Amino acid sequence: MTEGHVAPITSSERIGELDALRGFALLGVFIANYVFFAFYPFASMEVHREAWSEDPANVLALQATLWLVSDKANTLFGVLFGMGFWVQLSRMKARTSDANSLYLRRLTILLGIGAINLYLLWPWDILFVYAIAGFLLFALRGLSLRAMAIAGLVLMLFSRPVVKTTSRELGILGRQEGLVYNPDAQASRFDTIINGSYADWVREFAFMTHEGFFLSGVLISWILYALGRFLIGAWIARQGWLERIAELRPRIGRIALVVLPLGLALEYVHMAVNNDMMELPDLANQAVHMVGLVLAALGYATALLWLYHSKSLGWLPRLFAPTGRMALTNYLAHGILFTLVLAGFGPGLALAGSITPIQTLMLAVGVFVALSVFSHFWLRTYRYGPLEYIWRTLTYGSAPQFRRQPAIAR
Repeated sequence: MTEGHVAPITSSERIGELDALRGFALLGVFIANYVFFAFYPFASMEVHREAWSEDPANVLALQATLWLVSDKANTLFGVLFGMGFWVQLSRMKARTSDANSLYLRRLTILLGIGAINLYLLWPWDILFVYAIAGFLLFALRGLSLRAMAIAGLVLMLFSRPVVKTTSRELGILGRQEGLVYNPDAQASRFDTIINGSYADWVREFAFMTHEGFFLSGVLISWILYALGRFLIGAWIARQGWLERIAELRPRIGRIALVVLPLGLALEYVHMAVNNDMMELPDLANQAVHMVGLVLAALGYATALLWLYHSKSLGWLPRLFAPTGRMALTNYLAHGILFTLVLAGFGPGLALAGSITPIQTLMLAVGVFVALSVFSHFWLRTYRYGPLEYIWRTLTYGSAPQFRRQPAIAR
């Protein structure tokens, strides 16, 4: 174990499978965020949503996003965070006795980045939640394997419904609905998005965040939701399976063949119930969804891992790896770009209320492709994404080498 200066991991130390999975998860995050946030009562009025609901293409875009993407992407992304946590902390401990302090500093910086994003750039930020859940994961790192798996699974399946039900019983969600979601508040917020200044945007969404996120109890709900996924990710990494993915490929393929169709079938039922195509009691529908999304996310991950080690198709999941290596930069960029699409201040296009679900779906894919191409070419010259470089520099207290060394001619 070395003391003193500790450098971040090099490119050769990265786990390519995790980068590919992270990039794939980001695609789902982009789609879910763009399609649903443009449709929610924040950036559209009821008259817009009613008109979109009469267009089969828009209905299909919403249904497909709910069925194939919603909650699956953030589940996969959260599990990957937990896996990355265990890998990074283990590597830090192998290099220095100050590993715990370094990782806590890393989380503190992420909390700051999340707060900036939440209040100044993208009011639907998840980094703030991830940082808080990361501190809780750090506190629980000493759990036994069994306890970590049980706690993670329980939180994955039950955290959101329990917290939301409790909040409703206390009357907190009623207050949230009155302050944030009533028609007058929606109209005011929509006018701010279209006609307001940047200062108006910040002020309006700071209020929404304070009342609809912090005081409502939704923040606690999302922290527990994320923590469950983090614990499962850390549990997976502790098993040592990451080092044996190629060896376990046949078993991974068999798992994908079972859980992906089953998970998507359950999620289709959930989508159908939510769109009045089927009927189920609310509790049964919620149970179907919570099990289905976990199985679908596991199915996506195992299918991608199986492809990653395919001799003929391995190139396909590897296309996602550069985007995943620059996940922080790309996540913040996707929010800033969508803000400029929805809002009217500065160079904003003021398309809130007029950009339809099918258009936001195509926009999400287009933005992802553009950022993926950017990431690919950026990483040819630099070892880290721009924000990843800043994050590492602040974490370790010194700037690592940024540019790649030019290849030596032979």
